[in-house]
This record gives sequence, structure tokens and C-alpha cells, in this order.
Amino acid sequence: MPIFGNSKIGNSCFIDSNALIGYPHNAELDLLNTNPDKITGCEIGDHSTIRPGAIYSTAKIGDNTRTGHNFLIRENTIIGNGCLIGTNVVIDNNCLIGDNCSFQTGAYIPTGTKIGNRVFLGPNASLTNDKSPLRTEYKPEPITIENDVTVGSNATIMPGLTLGEGAFVAGGAVVTKDVPAWHLAKGCPATFVKLPESLKKPNRLGK
Repeated sequence: MPIFGNSKIGNSCFIDSNALIGYPHNAELDLLNTNPDKITGCEIGDHSTIRPGAIYSTAKIGDNTRTGHNFLIRENTIIGNGCLIGTNVVIDNNCLIGDNCSFQTGAYIPTGTKIGNRVFLGPNASLTNDKSPLRTEYKPEPITIENDVTVGSNATIMPGLTLGEGAFVAGGAVVTKDVPAWHLAKGCPATFVKLPESLKKPNRLGK
């Protein structure tokens, strides 16, 4: 398996032979040919399962991480313990992700996103951070997702928003405003209603 630079792999890990571990980000690419030992590398916690995909240099991943296939985790991203990174999930650079999260197939997490604990992103959920791509100067507006949030499949979250603790975003919703804690967001553009009492509980992740 390609392991770059000073990558650190924890105990009792399974690393697929086709995984790229500690792949150099743009600022380190020249080191591949000139001084590969100077590549920072990434960190992977104990008891993790890493299938074919790429983890960039300076990323840090906690214990008991599991990935699907063809995932990408970019530089300076920190991921907590017990997370599932599904097939074709992309996590861009400088993201901060808590413990026991589950990101399903095709979810996209852009630069600078902050995600709490026990957050679920359904298949093809799309977080965004740029209101006017290629039309104005790029000034990312990161999203914040608090603990125990659920985002359904094919939902879109617009830049700079906060999804409050326990919020639930329905599949296919387009969220254009902050979602209050323990509210359901549904529709396009999304409208909010309070969650029923039966759903006002933490996500069942990390049990």
C-alpha cells in the first residue's frame, strides 16, 4: 500500500493495499520527487478499517474509523472516533468532525465545515460553502452542524448555515436558513416545524 512521508497508523488496523495514506497536498507535492521523507503524512487511530481511497497529508482520523471505497479526506481535516465514511464520500480540507458520525454514499462536505457528534448524512447529501461559484471572489462560508443532526438523502444545505442540535432535514430539502434545534426542515426552500416528541432524542450512533 502507498504510505507517504511520516504517516502514523494505529494498532490493529486494516489498510487496503490500494489506499493512499498521507498523500501530499498541493504545498507538499514537490517533495514527492525531491525529499519524500519530509512529507508530513496523516494519522489513523487504532482499530480502523481503510478501504481504497485517499487520506491526504496532515489529516487526522480517530480510533475505530471505517471507510467505504473511493473516499477522499483532504488535508488538515480532523475526524473523531467511531466514524463511518461511506463510499464516494468527499471531505474537503480544514474540516472538524466529531465522534460517531455516519456519512453515507456520495455525501459531500466542503472546506471548513464543522460537524458535531452523532451526525448522520444520507446518500448524496450536499453541503455547500460558496453562494456564487466562479462569479465573485471565493470567500467560503462554512456550515456548522451541531450534535445529533440528521440530513436526509439528496438534501442540500446552503453556505454559512447552522443546523441546530437534533435538527432533522428531510430527504431532498433545500435549506436556505438556519435550522433551529430539534426542528424538521422539509421542502424547497425548506420550511420548519417542531419535531414530534418521539424524535426528540439523540441519534443512535456509537451504541
